[in-house]
Amino acid sequence: MKLGCFGCFFLTLAILAILVIGGGVLVLSFSLSEAPGVQLVPFSKGDGYSAQQKLYEVVLRQAGRSSRTDPIVLNEREANAFLSRHLAEAAGVPLAPLVVRFERGLVFAQGQTPLRNLFQGPPFAHLLPYVPVKRLDQPVWVTVRARISVEDSAGSADRYGTVAVTDLELGRQRVSSFLLYVIMGPSGAGLFRWRVPAVVESIQIEEGKAIIKTRAAGR
Repeated sequence: MKLGCFGCFFLTLAILAILVIGGGVLVLSFSLSEAPGVQLVPFSKGDGYSAQQKLYEVVLRQAGRSSRTDPIVLNEREANAFLSRHLAEAAGVPLAPLVVRFERGLVFAQGQTPLRNLFQGPPFAHLLPYVPVKRLDQPVWVTVRARISVEDSAGSADRYGTVAVTDLELGRQRVSSFLLYVIMGPSGAGLFRWRVPAVVESIQIEEGKAIIKTRAAGR
């Protein structure tokens, strides 16, 4: 068999894979309109301001402009107020309403977004022209549980926060957490891994709160 034939063979396999995956998502999408149990976390503008001030304290410590060493604690109201405004900017996926809760060791996040926002990674993005607009505009509830950790970058002084998804539900349908990484594609990079100030030592998730621990700048 010639090399060109191998090329045609693998191209055929790729097309079949796109059709199978795309078809599976479309079939699944018919059951995504079911809403899971949702309990909103009330918050105010004051909670958003408080969250910004606490996160700015991390910046001050990184720059050596704050001598404080106490842990920085974000509660659920503050986290919801901040993320409701800034998550779409960071991840490119608007979720409205958005619910964030802190469980022991896990972050629970729940939000609603049009189905088209979940077709950002290949091969799903290539299927958009073939999906009815009405179907793409269908609101979908996304429920995620994930673990957050802070790690060093090999070969540099940079530190990164990472998100490891442990559970994923679309509507009331539980699916493989790997699907979220696939459908988000490159646009999800800033959601699953982001650079944090080197002064951040760890992020611990306790019941109802997230605790940011820092170390002295320059260590």
